[in-house]
Amino acid sequence: MKASASQCGLGQWAVAGVALVLWALYSPLAQAQGAVAGPFNPAPSSACPVAPVYPLPAGAAARQVLLSQLDAAAPRCLNDAGFHAWRGAVLLALARPAAAIEALERALLIDPELPGAQLDFAQALLAVGDTASARGLLQQLSARTDLPGHLRPLLQRELAATDPLAWRTRWLLSSAIGVDSNLNQAPAASELTLTFPQGPITLPLDPGSRPQSGTAWLNAVQWQGVKPQGSQMWVVQAELRSRHTAQANTRYAQADLALSWLQAPEAASQWILRAGMTRVDFGGQHLLEGQRASVLRQWQMPGLLPLALASVCRPAVGAEVEQRRYPVTPELNGRYGGFVLALSCQGPQNQGTSAFTDQLVSLQLRSGEEQPVSATRPGGRYAKTELRATWEARRGPFKYNADYGYIRQSDATGYSILLSDNLARSTTRHSLRLELARRLPKSMLGGAEWFVNGEITRQSSNLAPFASRQNALYSGLRWELL
Repeated sequence: MKASASQCGLGQWAVAGVALVLWALYSPLAQAQGAVAGPFNPAPSSACPVAPVYPLPAGAAARQVLLSQLDAAAPRCLNDAGFHAWRGAVLLALARPAAAIEALERALLIDPELPGAQLDFAQALLAVGDTASARGLLQQLSARTDLPGHLRPLLQRELAATDPLAWRTRWLLSSAIGVDSNLNQAPAASELTLTFPQGPITLPLDPGSRPQSGTAWLNAVQWQGVKPQGSQMWVVQAELRSRHTAQANTRYAQADLALSWLQAPEAASQWILRAGMTRVDFGGQHLLEGQRASVLRQWQMPGLLPLALASVCRPAVGAEVEQRRYPVTPELNGRYGGFVLALSCQGPQNQGTSAFTDQLVSLQLRSGEEQPVSATRPGGRYAKTELRATWEARRGPFKYNADYGYIRQSDATGYSILLSDNLARSTTRHSLRLELARRLPKSMLGGAEWFVNGEITRQSSNLAPFASRQNALYSGLRWELL
């Protein structure tokens, strides 16, 4: 996780930047060099036809006009540190940190002690993720004996936030409204055949047991904390998801907590240990509790996939265990154990808008068995194989996501003498989820990300009660808070 200038607040940065500029302009040294000229009047000590004026214009349109004027004057201001610092501040205010870095570097090459440029340079470096360089600049500023007293606490807070050994936290909030064709996870069949010694009997399913479609409101809150420790890293994640529907029996809530230890994320290979727990409530009932743990060995290798050329791929292999408890139906309790194979490939990153960028492809294969706690569990022991493939990418202002899942489960013994003469259950599940997202301007809903996603799920089985279909479409907003 990379630090951001938003950790201390854009308002505080703006106030600090203006204060430092005024401090530089009206310090005894600046006063000795001459008076400050107007924005487009000849400056007395420079051939540059413009001189800095702060604060910057309000609004992106006015700042863009000012930037165009500064670009036109640039050939005559090549050796003017104040000009380049001013232009860098305008670019930073226009959310163009990479371009601001170039202008601010020019200013500091001419005048390395220009405090306003140093502060803006640190902010721009934070915005592009260069936390180490930004921290070095902040340390230099905080060491100055002539730093205004009211600015020192601000710099100290930012230094604490950019400490490489400090916790990095992130909140992710989302809310969406949509429609779902099977809110109650009901079987697709409209009738059920029961096998009795006297012969099979086919009965229609009660309407309450048929798929219920309707609208739903989804909400999610996710918190992530990252703590570096030397070459190691700790990651803690907590998530709470809920679905509100018109009928209480189709509402659900899910809570997840996970802890990960990464031995050396930057090394050629590393061990990864994970532990977590899950709780699911459905229809007002405490449906499921789960505790899991896994160990993985991960290494790096050159990119393998055509769409991830020049990327770095990280294969991994390991084992996992999980204990599942069903408070409402304890006879279903079981203990799972299996192996994991994974591959993650990160594509090259660039600012192009004509092709997909920032691509990420990940594959996960899990296979294992779950042993029942009770000898009377329907189906007894079962084998399970799961495959998941994910693709993420950006193109221009849009972000794309595709996720495919496949699950195959087979019981070792018959499920029930009333279903197909105690046939052993076998199910196959396919799911596909597609999402399109776009970041809104900061002036709209706090810079939220708008998204729309659709999901199709099909489960087939040799026992009719376990075959189902589901389609869902949702749209909403997502906020990321650092």
